Amino acid sequence: MTVEENKGYSYDGKLLAKNTIYNLLGYGLPLLLALIIIPPLIKNLGVERFAILNLCWIVVGYFSFLDFGIGKALTKIIAEKIGSKQHKDIPHIFWTSLMVMLIFSTLASVILYVFVPELLKIFEVSPDLYLETKSSFYVLVIAIPIVTSTAGLRGVLEAYQEFGTINLIRILMGVFTFLGPLIVFMFTKSLYWIVIFLVMVRALVWLIYLIHCFRINVNIKSHFKISIESIKPVLKFSIWITLANLIGPIILYSDRVIIGALVKVAAITYYSTPYEVITKLMIIPTSLVGVLFPVFSSSYFVNPDLSKKYLIIGMKIIFLAIYPIIFIIVMFSYEAMDLWLGKTFADNGSRVLQFLSIGIMMNALSLITNNCLQGIGKPRIPTLINLVEFPIYITVMWLLVKSYGIQGAAIAYMLMATLDVILMYTAAQKVFFLKFEQYYFPALVIFFIALLSVPFLISTFLFKVFFTVIIILTFLILTWNYLLNEKEKYFLISKLRMLV
Repeated sequence: MTVEENKGYSYDGKLLAKNTIYNLLGYGLPLLLALIIIPPLIKNLGVERFAILNLCWIVVGYFSFLDFGIGKALTKIIAEKIGSKQHKDIPHIFWTSLMVMLIFSTLASVILYVFVPELLKIFEVSPDLYLETKSSFYVLVIAIPIVTSTAGLRGVLEAYQEFGTINLIRILMGVFTFLGPLIVFMFTKSLYWIVIFLVMVRALVWLIYLIHCFRINVNIKSHFKISIESIKPVLKFSIWITLANLIGPIILYSDRVIIGALVKVAAITYYSTPYEVITKLMIIPTSLVGVLFPVFSSSYFVNPDLSKKYLIIGMKIIFLAIYPIIFIIVMFSYEAMDLWLGKTFADNGSRVLQFLSIGIMMNALSLITNNCLQGIGKPRIPTLINLVEFPIYITVMWLLVKSYGIQGAAIAYMLMATLDVILMYTAAQKVFFLKFEQYYFPALVIFFIALLSVPFLISTFLFKVFFTVIIILTFLILTWNYLLNEKEKYFLISKLRMLV
């Protein structure tokens, strides 16, 4: 009997809560470390060197998309095999998928290696740093197979709910990603050696992930087999994920491109600053959704009602966790920006922050439905929805930016996020025939979303404080009494007692 057959993968509330906390720590602690480490990094490296290093971080992040969705596909397919107890199929799915990722990413690495000099022409690098930057980019391009195949190894561990291991590694990688350059700087200022260090960290992480894959399923190590048949369902799923990954970055950055084209370039700062801050709240739903994705995959074909149950629970948790934060940000956006960046930023960016905050809440609510549809083997639905939304988004963004500047961009973001959540929930309704135990759940959500208009009508600080207290208390009372069932209340109380 194999290790995974001995281990019971029961997706109870305790396990999901624990893994969500692991994810929050894994995403959140490196972010906090970055806030501490980045100022001394800028001071020591200088503005331009740090800008290039930041670009290297971004490039490495985007290399993960070159797994062509196979990493997420592995999570889904292996979670299904675990759920249906078809453990013998896992080793050849693992090895075949890993080989495909390495082949594709190596081809991408060779092509990009040839075009590095052309890519550098896009960026205005000073002559003094050109050779250093060029050498650094060559190293990054060579590392593409390591970065992309790491996503596959991590996907396997996610299928086995090994989020403690994943996030411990993620935290350590975050530590060395930000602290490493400072350590290297003690010996040399060269970006080349800093990038070498970062790539070595990635290679070590790859090896650790592989060892843990061997540990969690001993048959992976002992049964090396390549099977073309086993890769077909993986590729069938990953094609849709790849398409979604191609659309995502275009949508993500199109708002700033349109602002730069239609408004003064300087206006991008007043838009991107609140955007970069508020989008960090997506760590909350991302942490939960990452845990639920393999649950959706493993349970749907065995027990579809369990998938539906966790989808509804996920909706409730995300709404409960994120709404009070969003309401407070929308209410005190001007005061917060004034305190943080000064009156000029508050005058230009506070309204932007309000609209973006509402948009982020909508994104948080649609994220779980998107991932649920992917997890149950229907990735084409959210991808087709995104394809339909894309031209609408660009058109609405262009028209509103042209008429209302950066506030128009924020309104467009909010409107399209609202459209997305409506379409995603409509799709989930058709797939699952969703029925809420508390029929007033949708009504409560709509009611409290409507209350987000209140901050736009109040300017006096004391009134803001008064209404915030009233609405948050109302939110807590109504959601506790009418949103949560008795089991969910008991679970939350038990977790609070553990924390105390």
